[in-house]
Amino acid sequence: MVSLRPWRAVLRVAAVLSVVAASAPVAQASIIQSSPSLPPNGWYTAPTLCLNLGGGVCIVGAALKGFNGAVSIFDQTGQSVDASTSLDALVYTDVNNMPGMLIGPLSLSGPIGIFYAGRMDNTETGTWTSSLTELDLMGMFNGHSIEVILNPSMTSSGPTTVMPFGNQFPDGEFQVSSFFDVFVEISIDHGGFMAGPMRTFTLTPTPEPGSVTLLALGVLGITGKLRRRLRS
Repeated sequence: MVSLRPWRAVLRVAAVLSVVAASAPVAQASIIQSSPSLPPNGWYTAPTLCLNLGGGVCIVGAALKGFNGAVSIFDQTGQSVDASTSLDALVYTDVNNMPGMLIGPLSLSGPIGIFYAGRMDNTETGTWTSSLTELDLMGMFNGHSIEVILNPSMTSSGPTTVMPFGNQFPDGEFQVSSFFDVFVEISIDHGGFMAGPMRTFTLTPTPEPGSVTLLALGVLGITGKLRRRLRS
């Protein structure tokens, strides 16, 4: 772990959460799954992003992971989903806009709610406006408590599309495309909530365990090169 003075530690925590909120979408916003059921089976992910704020940080592998224990309710307005989720990432120092030394893992978890306007049942295909109705993620980072909630004065929403994939409909696979423009507020050490910027989180396939390992090895390789460069 990197040793920081107390005031820099707080600024770095703020930087971490700002980066998570400011992550840009990945290029391909779709997954393939075996049914048209929502919520989707993939992760909402963001690429590596570095930000210089109170001592630069880079967020690697940020992922909103799954919808655990999802419960859906349908009525004349659409589909409402309540579930729990987690947001995981690795936090590095920023060395010339690249990940440097590992500061530590960031892990937040809590309830999430989604509303798919006009969706009448879990076998329906089409495109709907999807909105986050709840998000309350909590955890610890670098000795500080973190809480992220939806900004109540803004709407966090985006389209979700479910379409048949291939020629085996209705018993084949389905392509799900989705993203959310998310507005959040952030609290550090149970203090007042600070508004974060709007950013987009995009649905991507859940990586295979081997892919996760290769990604981790690639990050470690970059980190090693940067450390050798700093020593020279």
